[in-house]
Amino acid sequence: MFEKKSVIAVEKGKVEEEALMTASLDAGADDMSDEGDSWEVLSAPSLHETVLDAVKKLGVEPASAKVQMVPKNLVKLEGKTAQQMMKLMDALDDHDDVQNVWSNFDIEEKEIEASLA
Repeated sequence: MFEKKSVIAVEKGKVEEEALMTASLDAGADDMSDEGDSWEVLSAPSLHETVLDAVKKLGVEPASAKVQMVPKNLVKLEGKTAQQMMKLMDALDDHDDVQNVWSNFDIEEKEIEASLA
């Protein structure tokens, strides 16, 4: 359901797509995706530092760079189920003993806004 991956996020305005892709893939990255405001570079956890160094050599500081659990597939949630999941995520986030939460749900922006209202 999940796999451990190195995830490096770089804001789009800070680097050209082609340069980031070339440097990342040459360093051993598996994939690069468009995440709206940023590029997300995925690689094996063992290559985290190598790929991170390659990104930094481009003269850019990543918005985030960490090894985390990445879902292999996403489950789309809507309506009441989506609202319940958002409540659960808020409760987990507020709990002092919880350090990390990984999920594989996909909720559209309008559902998130409705749960916040």
